[in-house]
Amino acid sequence: MSDTCEICHVREARYVCRLCGRRVCEEHFDKEKGLCVICSSSLCELCGVRLAVTYCPVCGRLVCYEDSVQVDNVRRVCRECYAKGLMKPTPENKDAYLSGAVRLAKRLIRVSSTKG
Repeated sequence: MSDTCEICHVREARYVCRLCGRRVCEEHFDKEKGLCVICSSSLCELCGVRLAVTYCPVCGRLVCYEDSVQVDNVRRVCRECYAKGLMKPTPENKDAYLSGAVRLAKRLIRVSSTKG
């Protein structure tokens, strides 16, 4: 087993992520959550406990399987939007939808930029 961080492959691994088991350095570990930066940036924004599987197309939040509802073959919406009867982006909520997509893209870029 390597003694280097499984994200940057440069610094010494000193921590283990409680969700995925990655061995990571201090820079790539969120001590408050006990998670590596990849898991930390991928948490469901409703429960804050489980990893997200998608983002809600209505409000743009990252949501896990348990906090989302399958509305058709390809889309899941968060349970809060589903409870309000909101199933797809509308002219009124398109900014939240776009904001969610942009936030997700920024997270992925930020995480991938720490890999080297």
